[in-house]
Amino acid sequence: EGFASVRHAEPMLSLDNAYSEEELRAFDERLRRSLEDSQGPLAYVAELKIDGLSIALQYRDGRLVRGATRGDGVTGEEVTANVRTIKDIPHLLTGGPRGTIEIRGEVYLPRHEFERTNNEREEAGEPRFANPRNAAAGAMRQLDSQQVKRRGLRAFLYQLVSADGMPETHADLLGSLTDWGLPVEPHWKP
Repeated sequence: EGFASVRHAEPMLSLDNAYSEEELRAFDERLRRSLEDSQGPLAYVAELKIDGLSIALQYRDGRLVRGATRGDGVTGEEVTANVRTIKDIPHLLTGGPRGTIEIRGEVYLPRHEFERTNNEREEAGEPRFANPRNAAAGAMRQLDSQQVKRRGLRAFLYQLVSADGMPETHADLLGSLTDWGLPVEPHWKP
């Protein structure tokens, strides 16, 4: 209640997990089978997985026009006012592409903010949050964007949806996002 529904440019799919070398090798084999030219090495980028709330940011001519939650993957909730309070997310891209693009990533609550929030809740006689992910998700669903701002949310972005072409590699994409002033998880490796 309180948030308009919005349809994503493309479905927002869940990330899959691999917990062992065997699972990772099975993923590589499935990928190779799905590609026409599967001979030779495939280039991978390894990034830390941030356990937060998936977010889709729509920029038009470099200006932030909409923020939406993942929802069911096809339709999410429009939370633009709350997204605008997250200091990591620029309202205007630096040299970004023209036209309409959607940039996806995770909104998360850093551990120190999680502890601060839980201490404040405890002092106020409110129950503590179970984990930072739930606290971040709950914050984004606040109708009062000033409450969201107080929570201290952060963001890392990692995906681009664009009808006008894509960078050749994921490493190139992360470089472009950084150049445009968007936060990417800094520990990624090609």
